[in-house]
Amino acid sequence: MKKRVLFIIWSYSAGGGAESLLTMIVNHLNPQKYDIGILEYCHVGVKEEPVNGNITFLGAITSRSDPERRKKHYYLLNEPDRMVSKYIPSDYDLYVSFNYQIPSFLLPGGKRCIAWIHSDIYDLGGENGEGYLALQNEAFRKAKRIVSISDLTTRSLKELCPKHADKIREIYNGVDIDRVRQKAGENTCVVLEHPNILFVGRLEKRKNPVRLLNVLDILHKMKYPVHLYFLGQGDLSDDIEKISAGKGLSEYVHLLGYVQNPFPVIAQCDVNCLLSRTEGFSMALLEGVSLGKPFVSTYVGGAKILADGESCGKVAETDEQAAAAVMYWLNQDKKAVEKNCEISINRFGLTSYISRIETLFDEVLDEAQDGITSYRYGRNIELEEKTYYYRFPVEKVKKGERLIIYGAGAVGTDYCTFLQESKYCRLAGWVDREYRKWQEKGKKVSQVSAVSGLQYDMILIAIADRMTAETVRTELCKLDVSPDKIIWHMPGFI
Repeated sequence: MKKRVLFIIWSYSAGGGAESLLTMIVNHLNPQKYDIGILEYCHVGVKEEPVNGNITFLGAITSRSDPERRKKHYYLLNEPDRMVSKYIPSDYDLYVSFNYQIPSFLLPGGKRCIAWIHSDIYDLGGENGEGYLALQNEAFRKAKRIVSISDLTTRSLKELCPKHADKIREIYNGVDIDRVRQKAGENTCVVLEHPNILFVGRLEKRKNPVRLLNVLDILHKMKYPVHLYFLGQGDLSDDIEKISAGKGLSEYVHLLGYVQNPFPVIAQCDVNCLLSRTEGFSMALLEGVSLGKPFVSTYVGGAKILADGESCGKVAETDEQAAAAVMYWLNQDKKAVEKNCEISINRFGLTSYISRIETLFDEVLDEAQDGITSYRYGRNIELEEKTYYYRFPVEKVKKGERLIIYGAGAVGTDYCTFLQESKYCRLAGWVDREYRKWQEKGKKVSQVSAVSGLQYDMILIAIADRMTAETVRTELCKLDVSPDKIIWHMPGFI
């Protein structure tokens, strides 16, 4: 009798590496052994993944335009069992969360569960990550196994979640080499100029694509007229254009946007570059090596393993090292590099990869469940409305102070609502870089430069992302705001 397996992923429509990897997995799992279902938490709508007809897509719990998105997120962090009961079907034999945090919070208690982790979890360390780390440990408690996809992922799991270390199983990412090469042979209207370096991925802070502009600048100052191509889309596209213009590199920087089939473009690159701050095991690098392309990467998960003794890739710490590595690959014999890539990538072939996954699934499915399930599935379960959802950091702000809130998104709006209701502090001002957008939505927000004319004791950065908050801190300091008057605390839900 076939076993029913449900994969839970943050988004199955964002066109990223995790989605591509999951598609490859479900399309190659034995259909005689498993009935596969996929549930996404947040629908983004960039790409519809090409899954086989035997795969059931259960839809999404929320989307970026969902008016109840914040409410659902609140309950996910505060009462996950209620969210599980409302949205997770109870009739599957195995539940697999396809990354840490949100997908893993949706694992049901009392069932056979696997938590599959696609990056290191170091962002949960430190003071601001304590609450999220506690939630992650609770999610791992429900899992019978934790899949780690790289050496760095394993290290972070053992350091931050040591009591679950015995559950860890390493299954490095695999790649469908034949499919990549077949797709690379299709026609494309994109033609790359040579010599070139290529970035493949979302244009987001975690992947740090802007750093490649520094590398390109170094190469051009050394009289290497290299072109830089960005294959992907994201929030940093405008920053890339502005910085390129500022460095006089616009002629050599090309934003290609999102391309449904990236492989004919990757096949034209000279060096595949990825200078991410953190990665699990980059599919972009695996796919590039499948096409015989050497890479330059930061020390992220799997990079040194894939580099195979630097025979087809180099790991760099500084921009200067990255530029030197690019020059090295541009001067190597391409046929020799392609041969080395072939040797390296064969270790990550699809057949052995799927075999390891099925062995793990069968192992867990043979084990007894932990007991009576802790939830009863029912879509009629109510999620009550709250006045605000993000908890104001009273431990960081003294009562009665004059406070400026930076940020008019969900976090900043909740902070302002708290202050209006509690009178805990006097709201001296509310500012945001995109103030016009928020003004159009009826929020009384001013431009950031207004800070210079306001009387205040402290400025509270109301932004969830740590790296964005640090950028804001720098921006405020340029307005002569004293660093000791700037506060940021990882937002948490009440």
